[in-house]
Amino acid sequence: MIWEIDDGPRAVEGLDEHGRPDPAYAAALGLIRAPYGRRVMATIVELMIFAVLALPGTIVGTLTALRITGGEDPMRMLQAGELLWPIAAVVISQALVMIFTIVQLVLLGRKGVTVGKAMFGLRSINVRTLEQPRFWRGAVVRYLLMYASFLVPIIGPVLVIALSPLFDPERRGRGWPDMAAAMWLVDVRRGLNPYDTKRMRIARKTLTTPEHEEKAPLPSLATPVDRDAPAEYVPSGRLSGGVIGAHRMSVGTGASEAPAPAPAAPSPVSPLAATPAVPAFAPSVPVAPTEMVDAVPPPLSPGQLLDSFAVQPAPHTPPASPPNVEAPSAPTASPAPASPTAEQIPPPSASAVEDRPGIAVRAVVVLDDGERIDVRGATLFGRAPAPVAGEGAVQLIQVADDTRSVSKTHFAILPARRGVIVVDRGSTNGSSLVRGGVETPLAAGDPAALQAGDIVRFGDRTLSVERA
Repeated sequence: MIWEIDDGPRAVEGLDEHGRPDPAYAAALGLIRAPYGRRVMATIVELMIFAVLALPGTIVGTLTALRITGGEDPMRMLQAGELLWPIAAVVISQALVMIFTIVQLVLLGRKGVTVGKAMFGLRSINVRTLEQPRFWRGAVVRYLLMYASFLVPIIGPVLVIALSPLFDPERRGRGWPDMAAAMWLVDVRRGLNPYDTKRMRIARKTLTTPEHEEKAPLPSLATPVDRDAPAEYVPSGRLSGGVIGAHRMSVGTGASEAPAPAPAAPSPVSPLAATPAVPAFAPSVPVAPTEMVDAVPPPLSPGQLLDSFAVQPAPHTPPASPPNVEAPSAPTASPAPASPTAEQIPPPSASAVEDRPGIAVRAVVVLDDGERIDVRGATLFGRAPAPVAGEGAVQLIQVADDTRSVSKTHFAILPARRGVIVVDRGSTNGSSLVRGGVETPLAAGDPAALQAGDIVRFGDRTLSVERA
């Protein structure tokens, strides 16, 4: 037994409470009505094609009809073969017109486009579902009404085809044939193409799905991307190479230096002690000073090590002395040598100073609308870019996109050791790198080096690298 589950009628989005199409919903998706001028031009082009196809048969048929009405005998002309080529011209001409009409109907019913609409960037859709129109009601009915308007010469086509879109009460440019066929003409050059299934689905989902409020980001333990960015989490008393979040900072860039450890306070020693306190063992291998001031005390010299481990003779205990004789003072512990100061640390190189954000331009990029952007550090591109926790100071570039093909944070351009790199931030429509005419998709999170002349394609927008 086969069970059939009836899900009921498919819910149609974009209808008001009375079941009528809502123009505000279509406008929110990015659909734009067809301009009146281009719509008229598309109709004129199609009528001209019809006229060119029908012109040979019309001329030959008219001349033959004039000869017959002028006194020529049709039977004699037929026996003499003078009617064969006029009849053939009329039949071929009408066949071409019929074939062109059928092609127009099929294209309109399946793709919502005709020859004239394709030339001027127009598409026909069902006004309720915003999808392809129905073949019989959408294509056949519309063409029958347009042909019927030619029964009244000049006045009929002008009123039905040219002037009726101006009387649309919804101001959507729908003429009387469009209303009868439940169709709507949209502009795909300046607006969303309703036959682009992927972008249409994204637009519907973006419109119906509410956006969650962004919460304050939690502090991150990750190392900042920018080398000279302020460290957010640096544990004290640990080496920078083995701690997550420890960040190497250049001296002289305004970063605070770790204070040198204070010398240990001398502790009193009992006069009966045999030997003084032995200092803690320190490694004898010298450690080269780094750019980050570590909290490890400097090593002792070999002479200090031998002196610290040498056995001191026990002090001689004097006999009982009078009360006014002072007891021998305890040996004073020598203070620990101070850590190296900032003067002993070598200054940063000139290249490190020039590469700091805000000073040196790492790259110059140009958007497809002509906007030039100087990349000085980590730069995020998108409709509403926002850095994640731990990225530090970044440059945010907001890219205008009416079709919503660009994600909020689409991709990032980051400074590298030599030049800059581009990284896709998990965008919906993805990014690609065009170099030498070859387009390579960018995997989310994988960096790719940029060179001068490269083009980064993201959504419907592009970006060219002028200098890197």
